[in-house]
Amino acid sequence: MATQLPKESFLAIAAVAWADGRMKKDEAAGLQRAAKENGLDEEGLAAVAATADEKVELDGLDLGGLNDWQGALTYAFANWLARLDGVVNAEEVKSLRALGERTGLADRKLQAARSAAFDVAMLPGGDRPDKYDFAAVEERLKEKLPATYNASVPPASLE
Repeated sequence: MATQLPKESFLAIAAVAWADGRMKKDEAAGLQRAAKENGLDEEGLAAVAATADEKVELDGLDLGGLNDWQGALTYAFANWLARLDGVVNAEEVKSLRALGERTGLADRKLQAARSAAFDVAMLPGGDRPDKYDFAAVEERLKEKLPATYNASVPPASLE
């Protein structure tokens, strides 16, 4: 993953994963791996690891510090993770809707994030990958929201 996401993003994704009443071992392992690849510090990694056993609620998370790209990426990851078991139930839909509202993103950006998640889920092996390939979701979202991504990238310094 190229984008650095804060601990709150991974906790929000975990909250959506818990919406169906459980966090599967492979979901927890994939989320922990993504958090580690993202470079979270020890405290962040411990918080993400704890979500394997303890339900996380969106209401307890502060997502106000996310920029639009981080919000879109968090929302796309949560959508993709919710799809992996083949069923997005009513509670997951409700949780995803709440996450979308909490990001403050425009509807078109939320739709692009859902679409990116769907596109990756439909790839051969995309619905049940051996490892959770968050990078593929990020790459697809960059194609769908290039201006939002570009706005999040600091300009190159001139030397």
